[in-house]
Amino acid sequence: MGVEIVSRAERGRVASLDAFRRFYGDAASVVYRYLVRATLGDRATAEDLTQETFAAVMVAARAGRGEALTMPWVMGVARHKLVDHYRRVEREQRRLARSWDSAPQLAVGTDSGHDSGEIVEVLRQLNPEYRLVLVLKYYEELTAEQIATTIGRSLDATNSLLSRARTAFARTREEQRS
Repeated sequence: MGVEIVSRAERGRVASLDAFRRFYGDAASVVYRYLVRATLGDRATAEDLTQETFAAVMVAARAGRGEALTMPWVMGVARHKLVDHYRRVEREQRRLARSWDSAPQLAVGTDSGHDSGEIVEVLRQLNPEYRLVLVLKYYEELTAEQIATTIGRSLDATNSLLSRARTAFARTREEQRS
């Protein structure tokens, strides 16, 4: 009798996994398209949020929540993940703005008369890798060697990245002023 109980449980687990796979196959593209539109075409963020959504769905399905494998529930989870994402971005931007208000001046080949709000706005427009090295260099005041160690790159690669980041900063700032 004990063997029969185990095999029924095993069959149920396999059936629920198959159900989840079928549901995921149908629902993932819908959720992804929604998130791409909601993130203004940011495919990488949409992929991350889609993954977070289905991780939450799988946890709920395993916990026995029957509604977890319905589109309305999944779209609700996706909306919550999207809101959480924008809240994180907003917190990061506020923290960055506060940091730059009290930070040493960023001198990346520009004149010395600049305001921190403008700097933060330009940094927001840069790709995250450039933003990171500029913050490490000019806010944290790390040397190129320290930055290389922090980001796990060679010194030459880090100097190259810093150079590209400074160029992108100057170009973006100039475009913003035009």
